[in-house]
Amino acid sequence: MMKDSDDPAMMDLAAEFLARAKVTNSSAIIAADDGVHWETIQRAAHLVKYLSNNTPHGQGNFRFAATAMVAPYGPFYPASYHTAAGGKFAIGLESANVVLRVLSETKGVPQQASGRLSSELARYAQQAEAIAQDFSQQSGWDYLGLDPTPAPAGDVSIGAAIEAYTGHPFGSSGTLSTTFLITTAVRSVQAKQVGYAGLMLPVLEDETLAQRWSEGKLSIDALLSYSSVCATGLDTLPLPGGATDDQIARILGDVAALASKWHKPLTARLLPVKNKYAGDTSDFDDPHLTNAKIQAMP
Repeated sequence: MMKDSDDPAMMDLAAEFLARAKVTNSSAIIAADDGVHWETIQRAAHLVKYLSNNTPHGQGNFRFAATAMVAPYGPFYPASYHTAAGGKFAIGLESANVVLRVLSETKGVPQQASGRLSSELARYAQQAEAIAQDFSQQSGWDYLGLDPTPAPAGDVSIGAAIEAYTGHPFGSSGTLSTTFLITTAVRSVQAKQVGYAGLMLPVLEDETLAQRWSEGKLSIDALLSYSSVCATGLDTLPLPGGATDDQIARILGDVAALASKWHKPLTARLLPVKNKYAGDTSDFDDPHLTNAKIQAMP
């Protein structure tokens, strides 16, 4: 559903398809230039609940995102989508390790950290862009741009990078200003930018963030506050299996409202875990996910 007036039956079809699919990614737009899509939010919440109940461990929701103010052709799935024929490509970077190295070396010195980080991210972006442009010439495909967002992956942790800089656990005071510092450096990169161009905080795709979530140092409200200065949203959050359609819809509504207010790309991947309750640990078996303790619904 790209518009709130689109046929909601397509969301039900998507839910049934995703429950059987193995690698397919899907998304639904819950906010765009025309405002918040309240009907789509309700249908997306129903889809999330359906996948929770009809896929192993509820992890079918790992491949579905509710997106707000996300433009087409960004390279990161499952939010990526296109609006024209093929023959186009974009590049996304997983460079949380670069951020960790730079922030470890410039701990607590904002001016030095921002400049160094911008320079290092630009260096790798320029190398990637040169390869992309060469491929574009050889293949005839259109190179649409590069998303310099330093996406984490498992132990290559953006949470660890922020902790190295602040000297305190993620979620402590200073976390928000450090996310702002990183986002500012990312957006200064001289490249043809597409996508989020910010900072991702996918809780279960980042071992440090998963640990802080388990410890209760990270919450939905905290992630929404960080989203005001970066491009994260609520990504891969483990929720109790008993979360209702209404509770999920209200969470999605908060993400859509924040994205609409600040005209910035945010997404939500909510993962209610079937037959799990607050205090239990998730039991995902996807290699991209780190299991964590499930917190009570707010």
